[in-house]
Amino acid sequence: MMSLRESIQTRKSVRRYKDTCVERNIVIEVKNDLQNYTSKFGTSRVRFEVLTAEDETEVAKLGFLWGVGKINAPYCIIGICEDDQGMQELGFALEPEVLKLTSAGYGTCWLGTFDRKALNLKFNVKEKEQIGVVIAFGAAQEGGFLNSSFRKIAGSTKRKEIKEIWMNYPEVKAAEEIAMLVKMSILAPSSNNGQPVRVIIKEKRADFFLIGNSRIDAGIFMSHFYLCASEICDNVNISIESYPLECYTQEKATKYVASIFF
Repeated sequence: MMSLRESIQTRKSVRRYKDTCVERNIVIEVKNDLQNYTSKFGTSRVRFEVLTAEDETEVAKLGFLWGVGKINAPYCIIGICEDDQGMQELGFALEPEVLKLTSAGYGTCWLGTFDRKALNLKFNVKEKEQIGVVIAFGAAQEGGFLNSSFRKIAGSTKRKEIKEIWMNYPEVKAAEEIAMLVKMSILAPSSNNGQPVRVIIKEKRADFFLIGNSRIDAGIFMSHFYLCASEICDNVNISIESYPLECYTQEKATKYVASIFF
């Protein structure tokens, strides 16, 4: 098994899978984690479903590039929420499971393309609910265009410089462990690799801001920060009620989403 940092650095989107089973204990762990997840960003409700049979995942019609590409994953996790805040919860809740699967040697892929109607019927998605995301997983089939060349063409391996993400970076003399938290967070996956999250850090507090509306990306980024902070700090807490230390206005449509105290 890999360490947390190794999992973060190793994780990549896998779009082709072997027709083999994931270890039963790993699937059970993932299910238990998601069943016991408690909301971190308010009262928005989320729930999760796991498809473990290939015939079931075939019904989901998993894909990417708006369905042009097809995903043959034998397993997938479905994240269901009620609102934008719930999308943030999905990102925060699901990324630890992605990293757990990575650590165990399996491939994963965050997906926004799937047969929404079929999954709505299968999981009795209510009027106020929506399927926010699907995560494909299984034993990765190495090589091939979709798992190597496509990643390079899409630019999904590129990341912004730390100074672009950590907005008050020039003002502080950062301890190496604090810089590590941001570096590990920068490696978080995001929709179209947009990397829309920004952070301001002062003392033992990090304020997170979002460019645009991709709340799920904010949740994934903050999940990386929270997990890594929990390894080096005794107490790590999330707040959505704190007033941000600084008003970040460098880019349009940027909003404060949460703080992490560590």
